[in-house]
Amino acid sequence: MHKLRNILGPLRVLDAVNRTGGVARAAQSLHVTPGAVSHQIRALEAALDTRLCRKEGREAVLTPSGMQLATRVAELFDRVEEAVHEATSLGRTRRVRLKVIPSFAIKWLMPRLASFYASHADIDLEVATVTRADDVSLGDADFVVRRGHGQWPGTHAEALFDDVLTLACAPSMAAAIHHPRDVLEHKLLHSMIAPVSWDAWLARQGLPAAGARLVPLANAALCLQAAAQGAGIALTQQAYMREELALGVLARPLDVAMRSGESYYLVSAPGTLDIRPCAEFAAWVRSVA
Repeated sequence: MHKLRNILGPLRVLDAVNRTGGVARAAQSLHVTPGAVSHQIRALEAALDTRLCRKEGREAVLTPSGMQLATRVAELFDRVEEAVHEATSLGRTRRVRLKVIPSFAIKWLMPRLASFYASHADIDLEVATVTRADDVSLGDADFVVRRGHGQWPGTHAEALFDDVLTLACAPSMAAAIHHPRDVLEHKLLHSMIAPVSWDAWLARQGLPAAGARLVPLANAALCLQAAAQGAGIALTQQAYMREELALGVLARPLDVAMRSGESYYLVSAPGTLDIRPCAEFAAWVRSVA
């Protein structure tokens, strides 16, 4: 390896002589003198103990050994340049692909997205949604948002927020709810992505699930919309209600939160954060979460 490092420069000169067809033209392409090119070739011959060039008239041409070496070296240099081009092109890619469940996209990501584009207008964020909570494989995405404990082999996971479910309804309805059992007087809205959330909440409050008027909706975003319109009480992710609570269109009827012990994570494959646009997106997510 030490010997190879010492001859990489002369090998590049030999490659230039081969590609340009002579010492003088190689010197011109390398922006050095013909004497410097000849010196590098002689140094390479000495290191390899092999004659690589011979004089023909006023020009030096490659010997069969020199031609064979130069041809192989040319292939290797081409592959190196191709690898460098691929690496630098990847680093300049300005598209980031994200995969999430619909509620996360609508209620968490979109309200914050303007701040991302304000500082990263040159990055295209491509957001795809999945219909099942367990469909969170990376596939061809750069990132996926996944709920769990953050331990998925072969991935890098950054915690975003804890999995905390809480109640939300129209303010007029919240005024009449003073005890957990009061929720049984209303329709209970739940996401079909989390079909047993109300059963778990009622069990923790010591209340029977039998007789509860459960209303399944496609996702948490629809549950919150229906709750704001007075259709019932939603039980959904606390992080999804920030905007409605701030505007006063939703209220929390009881200060009771249900924690699962899990969290939401931004998950990526090893090496993804080495790509500058991906690293910038992850840093932004970290700053707003």
